[in-house]
Formats: sequence, structure tokens, C-alpha cells
Amino acid sequence: MNFIHDDRDFDALLRIVADKRKIAVGLVEKDYWVTHVLWALQRCGFDMWFKGGTSLSKGFSLIERFSEDLDLKLEPGRVQGIPPVTDWKREGTKATKTRETHLRAIAGAIDIPGAVVKIDPDLADEHWRSVNVRASYPGKHLESLSGVLKPFVLLEIGSARVTPSIACDMTSFVHEELADQNQLDIYDDNRPKQVRCVHPLVTLLEKLDALVRRVPNHDREPATFVRHYEDAARIIADAEKLPGLEGYKAPRELAHEMFREKQIRALPTADHPAFLIPADERGAAIRDAFTAIGPMFWGPRRTIDECTAAIRGWLESPAIRAQS
Repeated sequence: MNFIHDDRDFDALLRIVADKRKIAVGLVEKDYWVTHVLWALQRCGFDMWFKGGTSLSKGFSLIERFSEDLDLKLEPGRVQGIPPVTDWKREGTKATKTRETHLRAIAGAIDIPGAVVKIDPDLADEHWRSVNVRASYPGKHLESLSGVLKPFVLLEIGSARVTPSIACDMTSFVHEELADQNQLDIYDDNRPKQVRCVHPLVTLLEKLDALVRRVPNHDREPATFVRHYEDAARIIADAEKLPGLEGYKAPRELAHEMFREKQIRALPTADHPAFLIPADERGAAIRDAFTAIGPMFWGPRRTIDECTAAIRGWLESPAIRAQS
């Protein structure tokens, strides 16, 4: 096949895009490979659902931030030889082994042209409710990702809530540049089409729940959760423009359902300490970590105080305010 990354001028193209958009060339390169990976998963024949931060940027253009990973649910679809899983909860030996066999088979069926695929040995869930898979690509600018993003595409694959979802087409900065030059049709089209992306309000509630759980836990490094503040604020800012929540009259109904089904641990409230950054050592560490992730963004940022104010305002609104 004739892929863009196989062109001898691919590196020059990356540099042109990086210069035009004022983005580090390594980030442009990884953005292309993230797009290629999603396309390849569709090509393999999997039924795929996409969620998390990368879906917010790739699927809905809600955030202008590069994400660390692809949060996915993959089902066999047209892929043969994947043993089924009927129990994603129990931790017994038999249930765990069944999930391990299933997820190893999923990982083994992933074929990404130009990349090397293997299970990440350091990040596997011991009960095999999920698996992390590395797609290592032949990047020429991986060193520029140091301290910003991983030098590979990480797939986080497991069982997850995937409803409601919206089908979205996706592209990359590289594809957009070639389209502007009317040169895109000389390559095989490796842009993923009609990817089922979990509704951003599901992601919003999951991110708020993560903040509620992690901020008070001083064993949790702020770097592992501060991105959720700005992601949440961005979703809230565009909440009225989002597709409707099919089957729900208001976001609060979705929140109560996710709570009942134990997909979030608590119904978030505006007065929770996670949304009021304290003026102490923990608060200072959170603010420092929020500033440190700046290189992950290609657009203007909000301050952490603007983000927490937006979150509190949304949690106090009639759309979400908990009704007992």
C-alpha cells in the first residue's frame, strides 16, 4: 500500500506542518501515527468504540491537547479466533484466565502497517480487565517527546461503558495539510471513518469522578490527573453544541445511571475539595503540574481557576444538579 509515512519526503512534510502550526515536529508525527493506528484497527475488522481525552480532540474537536493514549473497547467483529468473555468483574483464577486469553488474542490480532505491536509488560491489569498494548512506530522525532508524551502509541483496551456514542470521521494535521495542497488522493486513505466515539458527557462525568477520587489521595501524583480539569472545562463550554443524549432527558439522568451501575463512585458536587484548589502544599503541586503539561497543548489554555469555576458552575446548574 502507498501510505503517507512511506513517502521519502514524509519528514519534510512533518516539518512544514510543524512550522505552519507552531507545534513541535514530534507531536505532529505522533498525531499522524495515532490516526493511522485507529484506521488500522478498523482495517483489522474489529468492532471499535473510542473514548477518553483523545476522542475529545480527534472525534469532537473539543480540546486542543495531545493525549497519552487511545482508550478503546474492541470486540472481535470480523476477526476470527477470539474467545469470548462473559464475566468482566470477578477476580477468580478462571475468570481472570478467560479475560487474559481473550485480551491476548485481541492484541495478537492487531496489525498496524509500519508499526510493531506488543503488550506493554509494565502496565497490565493483574486481573486482566484491560490490557495495554504498545504500537511502536519508526519515528524520527521521538526524542522531542521526552517529558511530554510517550514515544509510542499506547492502546488501553478493555471493557468500558460505550453508550451513548456518536460516529465520527477523523483526520490528522498531516492529512489536513495534504488536503490543502490537493495531494491527499495520491496516497491510500488511512483516515478512520465513522468511529464510534463515546458521548463527551460520559467522558466528562468519568473525568470529574477521577478528580473526586484522586485529588484527596496524596499518594496520587498530580501529573496523573491535572489534564482532567481543562478537558472537563472544555466539554462544559461546548455542552449546548454537543449531540443530544439519546435516551436521557438531562445529564443528571446519565449521572444517576452511571452511579447506580458503579461506573462512577459518587455523584459529583460543586463543593467537593477537588474543585476548590487548596492554598497549601498539595494545591501548589497541582498548580505546578497543571502548568507543566503546557507542551501537550497546541491551542490557548485556560487557567486552573477558570477550569474549576466552570466545573462548579456546571455542577450547580439544573442540567446536572443531583436530585434525590
